[in-house]
Amino acid sequence: MLAVSAMNDPAMLKPLPRALHLPPAGRPRWVCPARAQLDLLYLGWGKRRFGDSPIPQSRHPGWVYFLVQRGTPSLRLETITLKMRPVVAWIVGPECASGWTDATGAVSELLTWVWRSPPRCAELATPATGWREFAADAALQRALQQAHALCRKEVERPSALTKPALEHARLHIDLALARSLQPCPAAPEPALRMELALRWLAENLAAPNPVAALCEYLQVSPVTLNRLFHAQLGESVAAHHARLRMERARQLLADGLLVKEVAFALGYRHANDFSRAFKRLTGQSPDSRRFAG
Repeated sequence: MLAVSAMNDPAMLKPLPRALHLPPAGRPRWVCPARAQLDLLYLGWGKRRFGDSPIPQSRHPGWVYFLVQRGTPSLRLETITLKMRPVVAWIVGPECASGWTDATGAVSELLTWVWRSPPRCAELATPATGWREFAADAALQRALQQAHALCRKEVERPSALTKPALEHARLHIDLALARSLQPCPAAPEPALRMELALRWLAENLAAPNPVAALCEYLQVSPVTLNRLFHAQLGESVAAHHARLRMERARQLLADGLLVKEVAFALGYRHANDFSRAFKRLTGQSPDSRRFAG
């Protein structure tokens, strides 16, 4: 699920002040020192009791990102109050005034960032006067939690690498949010799976156990794979692989390689094993095919 919205006519709304309202003293938070000149302006995490200590509505000094991990606090916008639910992620533009409230005694947990600059990905384009909501599945939650932990680590012990590290974290967040908007890929179609299988076989002619290795590559069972090959080519995987090897053997022999060299190039441990396989499949010994066109 995704929701994107903006104030209908910001000019008609009474402008609210721009401010960074902090949670009560002692609550986990970090505020960027003025001298640091970082893109990250604020980090918040941990438990919040917005019913006891509400955050007043205001515009923001940057783009607010947050993930509701627990609880159902209410986000108060200028024209509407939205009841949050776990687990959702949001981006709120700097001109979209907002604040937090909740039932008395209720506890919620959020991860919060305030970034000086807008989202890095075009897919996340959000009006400065608007907001955007993302349903946070397990993968998105994990990505946001990891990025928040990285940000906390960097600001706790700042160094010359803090600025690029925070930029890396920001890109990680934006990519995770953008990818959450993409539809989940469907299971590969037979034609695509067959294309991948043929490409793999052609690139792995010397594989000692091609069926097992190809099954692992495609993440399918041998029965499924052989059923696909019989349906598409009328032969088993092993038979097709053996035929590809012999076609390659003809090319190598025609190029002047010795039988022993061809055998080793195609993964045979002994030249005699190759010669027998070649004769069984082609009806001729590899020597007789050396100068074949």
